Amino acid sequence: MNRKNQHGAFRSASLLALITFILLLSCNEQNKQGAVVFSFDDQYIDEWYSQRNLFNQYNIKATFFISRPHQLKPDQIEKLKQLQADGHEIGCHGLNHLNAVTYKDSINVLIEKEIKPAIESLSELGFDAHSFAYPYGSSLPNIDSILLGYFDYLRKATYNTKDTSIDYYDDIFAKKDDYKVVNAMGIDTNFKITPENLELGLQRAKNNNEVLILYSHKIDSSLTDYTVRPEYLAEIFKRCEKLNIKSIRMTDLENHFQNH
Repeated sequence: MNRKNQHGAFRSASLLALITFILLLSCNEQNKQGAVVFSFDDQYIDEWYSQRNLFNQYNIKATFFISRPHQLKPDQIEKLKQLQADGHEIGCHGLNHLNAVTYKDSINVLIEKEIKPAIESLSELGFDAHSFAYPYGSSLPNIDSILLGYFDYLRKATYNTKDTSIDYYDDIFAKKDDYKVVNAMGIDTNFKITPENLELGLQRAKNNNEVLILYSHKIDSSLTDYTVRPEYLAEIFKRCEKLNIKSIRMTDLENHFQNH
């Protein structure tokens, strides 16, 4: 082979190597994708249902944790079924919204009186709960280990006690090797998490292939404690769209990490 042909072959090989490297890098970036879980607690079904168009507009799939399911009215049950049909998850938040840490009886009594009846009540209504959110956000390791026999995923709560950017809090980011028991950052009005602050958490999730876990309660514009404004949610959803951050349900965590 003459020098000219050798040079051409070298350039072709180099170009092929560069293209291969770019394709591998691109595949790696596509597989490395952060996500976010939006969860909502208690029994604010009418308010959640009223925002169906907002969720659908931004393709948001949320997890709604229901407390006191035995007290649901027929129209609330139908609304929950519609939310489930929209692709949202219905999770368990306890039968009577009791604090697992301060519960006066043993964990076995808690299971028999608070957990099993809640699961059965939801099941009778047509909801198979795979995720559980602790009322008041607290638990203990021995409680977690027992409840994982009844649920696939457990969610606790973390508060912005240090008044800092939320990317600081490692425990609100589910990771590939740590996602069965997670913490969540509250984004209700009283927690004062600005959209700019929350975007820092979304960016961290994207950079590290993590899942940011969030929770709130009632959706309305009252600005009272434990409410979140629709306008605020819309702004957060827009930022997810801008960063190409997908919203997933609690029950999607394992599949997400298996695929990314």
